[in-house]
Amino acid sequence: MKTSKKISITALVAILAATGYGGYTVIKESDLAGMRSGQAPLYKVARVIDGDTFELQDGDVVRLLGIDAPEKGQCFYKESKDALIKLVEGKEVELRKDVTGTDDFSRLLRYAILPSKNILNNSVLVDEYMVEGGYADIRSDPRDKLFYGILLEKHEQAQKSNKGLWGACDYEPSEHSQKDIAPLNKNCTIKGNISTGSFGKTYFVESCNNYAQVKVDPTRGEQYFCSEKEAITAGFIKARYCP
Repeated sequence: MKTSKKISITALVAILAATGYGGYTVIKESDLAGMRSGQAPLYKVARVIDGDTFELQDGDVVRLLGIDAPEKGQCFYKESKDALIKLVEGKEVELRKDVTGTDDFSRLLRYAILPSKNILNNSVLVDEYMVEGGYADIRSDPRDKLFYGILLEKHEQAQKSNKGLWGACDYEPSEHSQKDIAPLNKNCTIKGNISTGSFGKTYFVESCNNYAQVKVDPTRGEQYFCSEKEAITAGFIKARYCP
């Protein structure tokens, strides 16, 4: 019986790693019991460090995936931090892993979900809440895409509505906002985009899932192309998540 129990726990841990719950510092027995019942483990937030980082009760530090909040000394830092404090400090959250497990500072890279106490209400994706309210910008990484579409949509809405930091802070247009032009030639619709993050120069064909959200701003060196060959010759590579 002892041997079979060990095997079952090992198998469970393997399943959790495949579904995005692996990579946590320690998987506690109480967490395993909750997972067996179909419930995700919850971790208490001891304190909020800034608008995208918090410390858990057991000492682990979590950096929220997909967002980038103002640093100390920057515009809207206090408002961003206060918003996250109000939302999660002292509460229990579910942590969801993507591809990247930790950063260079040994912080856990996770999405955080605040469960609803009322079964009639939806749980809150903390990362989405911070972007939607204008408390944080989005942060792109080609490896971590679980909630990228949602975060990109909320970012566009917050920016257009001048919510939070978008209305209060004076950012350089090249960093935080873009013009968007339509193609001059209806046959040349391939979008050449230059990311301020880690993507670099990428092109998007109309069949790409996020084609409609991609902007083309000539002042940043972006342009439309008539063929993929033309885009490649100009130094652009096809976006990873395009067919």
